[in-house]
Amino acid sequence: MRSNLERVIGVLNGAVGDYLQRTGNGLATPMQLVLGGKPVELSRGALAAAYPKATGRVAVLVHGLMCVESVWNMPGGETYGSLLARDLGYTPVYLRYNSGLHISENGEGLDALLGRLVNAYPVPVEELLLIGHSMGGLVLRSATHAASEEARSWLSLVRRAFYIGTPHLGAPLERFGNLVSWTLQKVGNPYTTLIADIMNLRSSGVKDLRFASLRREDWDGADADALLMNRRHPVPLLPQIRHHLIAGTVSADPRLSLLFGDALVAVASATGRAKPKHRCSPFPQEHVRIMAGMDHMRIARAPEVYAQIRAWCEEAG
Repeated sequence: MRSNLERVIGVLNGAVGDYLQRTGNGLATPMQLVLGGKPVELSRGALAAAYPKATGRVAVLVHGLMCVESVWNMPGGETYGSLLARDLGYTPVYLRYNSGLHISENGEGLDALLGRLVNAYPVPVEELLLIGHSMGGLVLRSATHAASEEARSWLSLVRRAFYIGTPHLGAPLERFGNLVSWTLQKVGNPYTTLIADIMNLRSSGVKDLRFASLRREDWDGADADALLMNRRHPVPLLPQIRHHLIAGTVSADPRLSLLFGDALVAVASATGRAKPKHRCSPFPQEHVRIMAGMDHMRIARAPEVYAQIRAWCEEAG
């Protein structure tokens, strides 16, 4: 029952989490590490108690929009984190956050949290492995950008980042929602205006997915409901991090896979095949894997995906 309630609250935060936080509503989710559904305090004593077998290699798992950390749960109770602990000696930590806030706000928050985690961790941290699903991958990119701007020491510990079903070029469903709400607003009928107003209540986090906005400058002072206005600022790929991308497709047919992707994220977006119009650095394609017959949620908890993550982690370099 508790896990179901947490998932419902995760959906609510994704939909209107910015409003919940702005109004001081107790349902707004604070950014925190969680273990067994309970928050973990970022103090040395609390971390030592939560992770009695802590190793110097830490895997940070970040869920996506309208989710909580249970999105990683595989049949049988394993997660990518627990399997990395078993096979490669990583200590997994799971982030929970308000996915309705701007991606850049969550990125700045994660930057600060990882700094505190490294400072309070019970053993010296040798490596941080970053794994994000869907919006979680964008939050990771925003966090590493914020850390690079401020020369944070934790960033030097990151060698690899995994983006699983992450819309690096934005999400077509949000662009369609923007188009529909803008059109209804322009009709001028009281009923269509009301519908448009209701549609525009969707959270800042959802609207950021329109063009995968990662920086505060992308939205600060802008009209969030303007028609398909891409104000995205460049976020260069950090050369010291090896970027790994995994995309899913609902169909094994190559033509359908390009059209539908994993049902929520297009293949080109999940694999970072950027063009100048996207205002995004194209991702190197040597560490890209496309998983056929795998939808957006399954890709967060599939044995085949874990096998690829492990294989990349075992590569030299």
